[in-house]
Amino acid sequence: MMPSKDDPAIQNVIKTKMVSWYMFLNEIFGVLGFGLGLGALGTQSSQFYAIISLAFLATMYIPEARKRRHLIKLLREENHPSLYLISIFRGGATYIFGLSFLVLIAIGVLESHTTISTLIKNAT
Repeated sequence: MMPSKDDPAIQNVIKTKMVSWYMFLNEIFGVLGFGLGLGALGTQSSQFYAIISLAFLATMYIPEARKRRHLIKLLREENHPSLYLISIFRGGATYIFGLSFLVLIAIGVLESHTTISTLIKNAT
């Protein structure tokens, strides 16, 4: 007999795999992305170095995402709570912040002389 998708053992395996995935994202892309962003800001060509950093991070992300592609697809088909937006923000907050920081540098929104007041002034 096949175990049910609501079986606690299956839910525990899913939780373990998702915690592992978010730990990978947070530790590699969140922390490293933020550090690479700070490093890029310290150069004369911050946008260029941020783009190179994103390419470097992509070389680590793609193989790991391929390993987990099947699990994520199954969880999406089942509309599993671990893929709800709030769960993603809770599990991957460091990832989201660090990678967003690096992307904002890469697209030229943040530069070494950027302050909160200049961001607000440019937004209005």
